[in-house]
Amino acid sequence: MSRKKKNDPRKENESLTTPSNLLSIVRMLLVLPLVILFDDPRGNQLLIAGLGFFAYLTDLADGWLARNFGGESKLGRLLDPLADKVFISAVVLLMIVTRMIPLWFGIIVIARDVLIFLGGLYLRKRTGVIVQSNMLGKAAVVGIGVVLVIALFSDGGTNVVLTLFMTVTLGLIVASLYVYAERFFKILKQHRGTR
Repeated sequence: MSRKKKNDPRKENESLTTPSNLLSIVRMLLVLPLVILFDDPRGNQLLIAGLGFFAYLTDLADGWLARNFGGESKLGRLLDPLADKVFISAVVLLMIVTRMIPLWFGIIVIARDVLIFLGGLYLRKRTGVIVQSNMLGKAAVVGIGVVLVIALFSDGGTNVVLTLFMTVTLGLIVASLYVYAERFFKILKQHRGTR
């Protein structure tokens, strides 16, 4: 069942202060301690990993709260993916600056997030449809997470495992963007056909 069918507009709460929205805001604010911890990334590896895991838990919790306690809202559907992308982009940028991941990989990850977020906003504005993530997209996110963790705990030298996971993740990113683009243009075409 799609998210659109589950939602009852009469029950949607547009307040910024719903528990799920507050968790999304907290996830964005986690960027501040993240920047501080990256002042010494090698010395703060466990704290950075812990902060990342906490951010992941807030992502799981805000979705669960929104679905089960009537907290779904138009604002929440914007804040949740925005918070994800702000946090991941901050991690990636900090890892580029500290030379923990190569520039090319970081640019691809950030570009992917920006394209998906802006594409989703455009599609929602034009058609009212919220595109759900696909399995390839979820696999790509897992791959990105694994790459970031390996990079965080690597010694900075040549790392065959890191290179392998970056290559696999790059393939998943390209494949997921292709599938997303297909769905994007299909929905736009259907919308034009119904007008």
